[in-house]
Amino acid sequence: MLILDGGGSSLKVFVQTDSGLKLKANYKGNFNVQTGEREKMIRTLSKVIKRFPTETVKLGLAGVISKKDAAWIVSSLVGEKISVMSDVDLAFDLHFPNSDGMLAILGTGSIFVAKVGRKKIRLGGYGRVIGDAGSGYAIGQEAVRAYLQLLDGLDGLERDTVFESAMKKFFRTRESAIRKIYQEQFEVQHLVPVVFQCATRGSTIATNIIDYQTSLVVRYIKALRQRVGQELPLCITGGLVERETCYSMILKEKLKQHHISSYHNGLS
Repeated sequence: MLILDGGGSSLKVFVQTDSGLKLKANYKGNFNVQTGEREKMIRTLSKVIKRFPTETVKLGLAGVISKKDAAWIVSSLVGEKISVMSDVDLAFDLHFPNSDGMLAILGTGSIFVAKVGRKKIRLGGYGRVIGDAGSGYAIGQEAVRAYLQLLDGLDGLERDTVFESAMKKFFRTRESAIRKIYQEQFEVQHLVPVVFQCATRGSTIATNIIDYQTSLVVRYIKALRQRVGQELPLCITGGLVERETCYSMILKEKLKQHHISSYHNGLS
């Protein structure tokens, strides 16, 4: 079985084997049905399915919020035996196929969901305009905002040469930042590695951004558990925790401090 998992920054291609899932490829791009370029998305999906021929394809995409969204994708991929669902439903299918559980998906966006029987309880997942707690987009937004405040010389802000020099490689001036973001559609989630690198080099601003966003993640997980009203296994997944970084390490430590210990997949 071919399993495709698409989010706001990439499409991950897995093949289901007897020993589990194996990552075969990773295609960069926005695969959110609501915000991505749909025609480009379909072209890439068609190419991937032809590259990895299989009898069945399971496709989970961010932004699939209605049967109409799923039907459009199926009709666009004519001739393929494909099952289309949201990235959340795919994550539950992979991690809790026959049991109740909780998910914290942390990627370009974020969402916190519990499955109790046939019922799903969702927190967060508001999208980039309103803001997704702990997400790559939120981290990028915070970085741009902090950098512009530095350039504006706001009172009380200490100079952070590590952070400022790293951000200057993307935005030479406040005018270039505004132009790139509003006119050239610069995707601020691409600043996440920069923020992580700055934090490891001692940047106070970058460290504060990560500290704040990981604190929000913990608050959402605690709120979700309170809404569920019972202890359920928790899976934390998504691009921000698929490898060890300062973000994943800080989040892991905060979860321990709050006695949230039943987690795996990226934070085990």
